[in-house]
Amino acid sequence: MSQFSEETLTLIRQELKKCIPQLSINCVIFRFDGEHLQVPIVQPVQADIWNIPGGYIYQDEGINEAAKRILFEQTEMENLLLSQFGTFGSAKREFSEEIKGYSSLGFPEDIIKYVSQRFVTIGYYSIVGQKQKKLKTGPFFREVKWVNVNETKSLALDHSNLVSEALLMLKAELQSKPLLSSFMPQTFTIPELQKLYEAILGRPVDRGNFRQRILKTKILIKVGTATKTGSRPPIVYKLDTKKYLDSLTQDMKLGF
Repeated sequence: MSQFSEETLTLIRQELKKCIPQLSINCVIFRFDGEHLQVPIVQPVQADIWNIPGGYIYQDEGINEAAKRILFEQTEMENLLLSQFGTFGSAKREFSEEIKGYSSLGFPEDIIKYVSQRFVTIGYYSIVGQKQKKLKTGPFFREVKWVNVNETKSLALDHSNLVSEALLMLKAELQSKPLLSSFMPQTFTIPELQKLYEAILGRPVDRGNFRQRILKTKILIKVGTATKTGSRPPIVYKLDTKKYLDSLTQDMKLGF
């Protein structure tokens, strides 16, 4: 006995017919909450698994368009600048064993067969600011939530690896693309900026060394002090946009 109505199953079949066979998209969206680097994950209905947002590409749409549609359908995030971080197409990239349990949820064999095939997936990543907190998912997903990157080791399929690969790209582009302005609020302290670097690098950074090297780049403008109690309130900075962008065109190695 299926747990899904015939109407729902018909809708799923209609959607699958519109898609390019064996080609999918997955999106890794990074957010820094002030302490941790986070990504959104989704839980399909009637399934005790979690994965990163992803789906199939319609025959009549481009891959970039598909990535934006899929992301919005599953998280309601929109207007993000998505960049590809890799294409994953190992000959063994099929998950029939993992998906086998779907039959007990009431999915017919034809749907299980479709999603059990080997899929090549295109990975996209993006960054949202700290204010991007509310997430809402579509009808085929039970829940969507933010989790810390170090809590993604047990994601379904190979999605833990996709997060790891996106993080490698993020680290590689930290000094070549204007990522700081996407992660940080308009004003911040140096310790707050240091926490971002530590969250991305996944390790502690020496406080004195970080402060010295960041100030040496001259990409920060002092705007005042934080309104906190204590004898030495922290200094608040903002990015000097021109100098920051100029620094990205140079071979600037911070060496943290």
